[in-house]
This record gives sequence, structure tokens and C-alpha cells, in this order.
Amino acid sequence: MFESSPTPKNERRLIDWLIAFFCIALAVLLFFFVRQYQTLRRESLISARELSLMAAIKDHAHPTVSDVSAIRSWMTFDYINKLFTLPPDYLKSQLNISNSAYPKLTIGAFNKGIHANASSTLANVQDAIRQYLTNTAPTSTANASST
Repeated sequence: MFESSPTPKNERRLIDWLIAFFCIALAVLLFFFVRQYQTLRRESLISARELSLMAAIKDHAHPTVSDVSAIRSWMTFDYINKLFTLPPDYLKSQLNISNSAYPKLTIGAFNKGIHANASSTLANVQDAIRQYLTNTAPTSTANASST
């Protein structure tokens, strides 16, 4: 006769289903998080060498030629310029970069734009930086010894 509102029992059942759904969703997300974490660890995305390079930056030490191997394709040219204290357009001129996104362009995006081999593009960037650091190292050493 009277239309009744949902009983507390029906409301409780709905809440139980929602809690179960969210627990399952959380478990699935946790599974994918752990899986991705293991993949990153296995690939050594952040290696001890990169961590030491980042520590050197924090301590305001200048990266050396040996630190160039820590450069990765996810890094932007702006980041690399600041990391190795390069002139802003040095890599742009050395690598003939015409992309208007420079210096906010990653090495990987630059590589896709020129359709080249990823490892050779990364090697070209590293070689250009090695060349710069090698050519400027004697000047800074001479200045340091004369003071």
C-alpha cells in the first residue's frame, strides 16, 4: 500500500558492494604500481651514478667529463645546460636543432623529430658536452692555479 523507502538492509548491501568495489580497484592499482616499480628497478632507470651526479649538483660541484655518461633521453636540453653549465645555445648549434621547443625539448623528443637512432642521438649529445667540457677545463684550471 505504502511505497516504502529503501530499508537499512538494502542501504547496507549497497555500501558493502561499494566498499568491495573500491577494495578490488585498490588491489589492482597496487598490483600495477608494484609491477612498474620492479620494472624501473630492473632497468636501473635511476642508477647510482645518476644519484651521485644529482648529489654533486646539490653540493654545487661542477660535473666532469666522466659525468656525461649519466645523461638520459628523458632530460631536457635546458636541464642539461644548467647541469653542465653550458651556454644556452651551445647544444642547439652543435646538434643543428631547429625545433622551436628548444631548450624545453627532451633528447627523446628531439630524436623522434629527426628520426634517428636513439642511442646515436644520445651519444652525439654526450660527445658535444664532452667536447665543451674538455675545451673549457684547461681555462678553469689555469684560473684556479693563478689565484
